[in-house]
Amino acid sequence: MNEDLKNLYRELGYTGAFPQPRSETRGGEMAPPQWDPKELAPLDKAGLEIIETLLKDHPAETLAQLKAANNYPVEDKIILEAIQDARRAFDSPGKFVEERRTRQAAEKATSGRRTRGLFVPTPKIPDEFILYPDIPMEPDSHKFEPRADALGWVFNSIYYVARDKMNPGYLKAKFPLHHEFPSNFIYDLKDREGKPAAPDQRITIALFADFGTGLYHSKYIARNIAALAPDYAIHLGDVYYAGRNSEFRYYFEEPLEQVLRNARTFTMNSNHEMFSAAFPYFAYIDYKRKQKIGWMKQDQEGSYFCIRNAKYQIIGIDTAFHEDGRHQEAALQTWLGERLWEGKKANPKRTNILLSPNEPYEFGKAEFTGLYDDLEKFINEKLIDFWFWGNTHYCTLFKKSGKAPFVGSCIGHGGHPIYKRDVEKNEAEHKKIVKKNNGVPAAEWVDLSPKFPVRGLREDLANHGFCMMDLESQGIRLTYYDWLKRVQHTAEFPLK
Repeated sequence: MNEDLKNLYRELGYTGAFPQPRSETRGGEMAPPQWDPKELAPLDKAGLEIIETLLKDHPAETLAQLKAANNYPVEDKIILEAIQDARRAFDSPGKFVEERRTRQAAEKATSGRRTRGLFVPTPKIPDEFILYPDIPMEPDSHKFEPRADALGWVFNSIYYVARDKMNPGYLKAKFPLHHEFPSNFIYDLKDREGKPAAPDQRITIALFADFGTGLYHSKYIARNIAALAPDYAIHLGDVYYAGRNSEFRYYFEEPLEQVLRNARTFTMNSNHEMFSAAFPYFAYIDYKRKQKIGWMKQDQEGSYFCIRNAKYQIIGIDTAFHEDGRHQEAALQTWLGERLWEGKKANPKRTNILLSPNEPYEFGKAEFTGLYDDLEKFINEKLIDFWFWGNTHYCTLFKKSGKAPFVGSCIGHGGHPIYKRDVEKNEAEHKKIVKKNNGVPAAEWVDLSPKFPVRGLREDLANHGFCMMDLESQGIRLTYYDWLKRVQHTAEFPLK
């Protein structure tokens, strides 16, 4: 692979290793370069030709797959333009990179807004925002934005969409099952000293999702969680673009190392981890279980788990490995049902707190999801008291409803860029849906705050953050922080 092509891949966000050089076969021919078979390769010229053919022969189906894979409302036009840009990039990679950098420099130099005919340049980041001077803020970066970085998504994740045609030998990681481990994936809720938490002892858990970007706001979230010193930290999934080994290392492992020093940390498997068939995801779980000097002992063994004491239990499920957004495997359904019923049959009853990478319902949509259908029997039996999820990119605390008799909260705002107008549009639509009384819960609170509360500074972006959940003797307290460690909302739920 020549240097121009390597520079193109790096320019478009690829962080992994490049393929081994071409080697001579027994017949004297040169074998093609080999990417790591256990990691999702970025787009190459042959793959682009397959995508172009699919778009030509099956345009509607292929565009739908591309949009569904990234779970964001991207217009067909943007995807098609990105495919055209990819063709130009492969035809002349050196020229493409040079032109792209020139254009970005010009855009940065002229960024700002016009007020009454006068040009006002982009304001300087206020000093009070700079909590960690060693983490540079880059408001002009468009990395991972579903529209502005459409070409990056095409290069780094598009193989997932047509994997059977592009890489038919692609394998899945081995899926660890609870009965293969003495723990049965059930763990005592512990205090900082490693002792089982007493029923009246306060335990604090940081909940965050869609965090794995390596962007400055994600790094701020990791530092803020470490500074707040929770007993547990649980990530509800998504390391971007495609859950590769290198992306786990740079966007997840390194930012969270300080958190692992003092908190038992669990991470969940979501659709982007599955882009790389979960090999890096399960490797990371094994990695953090190996006791490292200065780290809290890590308990997690698989992609689902139950952490409990006499009063509370936190149950995480895998809604990605077997089918995206579903939970239909008989063994996993049985395990989940046993945990939920154990909680309710205990004396006193435990509060069941469910965590999933995917959502039971979505902000601004009238329909419940396939995951809701999969767990409907547990929902109807009122076995779930709280349910947190990520995957969709916003932050909302929902009320209970007849069809969803649990406190729900989406916390998918931990890293993936969010367009503020999309959240506002979905909020308006959600209010209309709730008025029709179809069972979808109303929102108790929606984070509509801007990422930067400064006029003229990326006003198009919505805020990022995380949730701190305090399990207390008399109830649960939720505190929603933004990425600058400002409290956006609090809520208390007394135990009944």
